[in-house]
Amino acid sequence: MLRTRTILTILLLALPAVCQDDEARFNAQQAEELNDFAKRAFDKGFPRQARLIWLQVLKLYDPDNEAAHKALGHVRVGGSWAPDPEFEYPLDDTGSGKDGQALFKAYEKLRETLARAHKRQAQTWAKADRLDRALYHWRMVLRWDKDDRDAQAALEHREVGGVTGTALESTLYENSKKIEAAVAEQSDVSYPVEPHTAKAPVLDTAQVQYVSFRSEHFVLHGDPDQAEFLKEALVWAERTLRVAQVAFPWRTEVRGEFAFFVSKDTYKQILRAHADRVPDLAWKLENTTTSGVGNLVVGATGSVQVLYDAMVRNVAQAYAGFRTTGFREGIGHTFVGMMFNNNRLFAVDLKKQEGTTASEEDREYTSPDFDIWKTLALEMAWKETGNVPAIDIPYCEAATFTNEQRIKAWSFTDYVMRRDPNLLRELDALGAAAMESKRKQPLELAAKFEEKTGVSIAQLDKEWEDFWTEATPVLAAIRDNTPPLQAVSPNVDKWLAAFNEARKKVGSTPVTWSSNLSTRCYEHANYLLANKDARGPAAEHTEDVALGGTHLGAMFAQMAVVETRARLNKAEDMFDEWLLIPGYRDALLNFASRTVGIYEEKGVLVINTVAGLGEPLSRKAGYFCWPRTQERGIPTDVEVALIGPELEALLAEHGRAGQKKVGYPLTAHFGINVIGDRQSYRCTVTARGEKVDGALLLDSGINRRSTAPGMVTFYPFEPLPHGQIDVTWTWEIDGEVRQMSASFTTK
Repeated sequence: MLRTRTILTILLLALPAVCQDDEARFNAQQAEELNDFAKRAFDKGFPRQARLIWLQVLKLYDPDNEAAHKALGHVRVGGSWAPDPEFEYPLDDTGSGKDGQALFKAYEKLRETLARAHKRQAQTWAKADRLDRALYHWRMVLRWDKDDRDAQAALEHREVGGVTGTALESTLYENSKKIEAAVAEQSDVSYPVEPHTAKAPVLDTAQVQYVSFRSEHFVLHGDPDQAEFLKEALVWAERTLRVAQVAFPWRTEVRGEFAFFVSKDTYKQILRAHADRVPDLAWKLENTTTSGVGNLVVGATGSVQVLYDAMVRNVAQAYAGFRTTGFREGIGHTFVGMMFNNNRLFAVDLKKQEGTTASEEDREYTSPDFDIWKTLALEMAWKETGNVPAIDIPYCEAATFTNEQRIKAWSFTDYVMRRDPNLLRELDALGAAAMESKRKQPLELAAKFEEKTGVSIAQLDKEWEDFWTEATPVLAAIRDNTPPLQAVSPNVDKWLAAFNEARKKVGSTPVTWSSNLSTRCYEHANYLLANKDARGPAAEHTEDVALGGTHLGAMFAQMAVVETRARLNKAEDMFDEWLLIPGYRDALLNFASRTVGIYEEKGVLVINTVAGLGEPLSRKAGYFCWPRTQERGIPTDVEVALIGPELEALLAEHGRAGQKKVGYPLTAHFGINVIGDRQSYRCTVTARGEKVDGALLLDSGINRRSTAPGMVTFYPFEPLPHGQIDVTWTWEIDGEVRQMSASFTTK
């Protein structure tokens, strides 16, 4: 009997060690499964998806995995791994649609395999009465299989938004949906705006010309010829205030006075006129586009989109009341991302790459597209080492604010705002006090924060990782992302080839393709397929929530290129027609297009050309106009209905409402942004010695047919005469007149 008890005791004592050995073998097996898939994805031409998988290997299963580290370009340094500075990981997808779809199916099966393996481990640990390890594996089951009922039961999940989760996740979900509903609702609400007659002494002293308007809570001054945009910017300010009231549990009395001008020269003129009131004047003149002068916020916006961005950002920052650079920038980016899914203004300019050639990854940090920022945040969350820890955010300084700090400050602020904004307020206050006292003691700050809130910064950092990597069903439901491999259409490689052939035909450079940038294309194409009545220039460039669309989808659709009768065997004719449509024409001509998203199904083709804009690959690339000199056979006119509502509004503004045709639109293309003084643009057109009348539209619209980033369009009011047409574009940069001319022949 004693012998039996002794053997039993030995077996029980040995069980944890046996299980631990089994756990190591288990992790190695899971890592191998993921490594095999990542290698296959990479070899098939989907490197971005492969990189995420290799990061998962290191984060979830084996931090020292040699295969994953080497694939990511890491080298051993002593007992650890470090990035090889000479290694540049490829980012562009080159795979075929057929391979992409096969990979997506294989990945879904892999997820099932990984989940089943974790379930077996959970059950084994449960039998050994190791609840801690069992619960860990049950959580991992749900990472790979969101619908596993056994895991949901073991983790005692509750019903949350059609899935299951914890009490904390329920709070996250409810707060997220509440904020998202407010954003969607406010996007359609208007607020009264009226002229403001009181003077602005700061502007009068600087001797700048301005007009002024006021809404319920705000006053805005700006360029006289920007009056309509200034009024709309005040509407966005009021909308932001209402969203902030939903997002934050405190009530802040926010009123503000702003002065935003198109030209940075005007901004500098104001700062110089008040040199005695502007600390660090030289640095601000060089590195900033907004600043405070007394109680007035002044800035240079450059474009209408940046004007709206500035108003949203400033109202959000004022309402939140954060004082540290990290959290002020973080909350500003958070609100601009929610309202526009686009970011165009940095209170502090992005870090410059001095003396180096910026990599593709460096360029992504400068993208205004928040979907790219979300990908950067996702990859940052998956990294095992080399991240910006949350404890660093309160200590960020404006003069040294790095790209990585910006992404972490925004993505962390976005997460914690959904969880409990009071935590942000407390962390910001502690950080501000530390910066003011010049006492940078992270461990001390962390201890004070945990003592006051009962939550550790390390815990919030882990929650941030889980949120961005969609670790649970609820977090996945909040993020609601389309997997990039799901957005690979069968003929995407053929459409890319046809698109590049069309670009080559008009003298432009080839572009690459990204499944990451195709996810919004996939979603909008499916919206259009589900709503067959949503056709025409207006309906194709928005989404209606009542018809299954989303607020983000509507914003994406504004600048998407859409064709609802696309056929590969008719692609050449389709692209020729696009040359009639200014915004679509830019998709073919723009030298700054580096990478695009493409999705096509059942004749509905959607292309994302905005997110992948970057510095032109060709040294010869620069601004140019279309038609170029010596172009022949240019049409004389275009149907107004082909271009749509913004052209119709322009014609009505000039007393030509209901006009059916205009002359062939003439365009100037500058790449990412219209350069110089936007108010100085002129287009002089003559035919047979006679001036051709028309009107200009810059890149401030919201319909891709008439608008594209970095494009200016001249619409002749009447069809162009037959024969030679002479065009001269002029504008100013820093007071210097620039010019380009072209002569072409119409049919």
